[in-house]
Amino acid sequence: MNNSDRSSRAEKSLPLQFLFIASALACAAAIAGCSSTPPIKPEGKNIKVTRDEVDEDCKDLGLVEGRNMSVKGSFEQALEDLKNDAALKGANVVKLESTSGTGTAVRGQAYLCP
Repeated sequence: MNNSDRSSRAEKSLPLQFLFIASALACAAAIAGCSSTPPIKPEGKNIKVTRDEVDEDCKDLGLVEGRNMSVKGSFEQALEDLKNDAALKGANVVKLESTSGTGTAVRGQAYLCP
């Protein structure tokens, strides 16, 4: 086998190596992205979560949900996601309505109260 055969073979395998490395990096990035919960937004920190009835003068802004898809997900992380969703709708109160059996998903009604 001469040098030109070796370099030709190496040139053919280079794109395959690049494809393998690129695929591995993409998978690692996808896994890392799914394993973390975004931090609570500043607006979400001011959201009051309650199981009590809200005042009649509060404006109903609709359903909000919070989830944590991480394997190590917790109720607190799902609650942060719920507060972030409520903040996006302009709410300052959420009446918590349901929690999943594992505690990694929560649902409630968002309200804007004076």
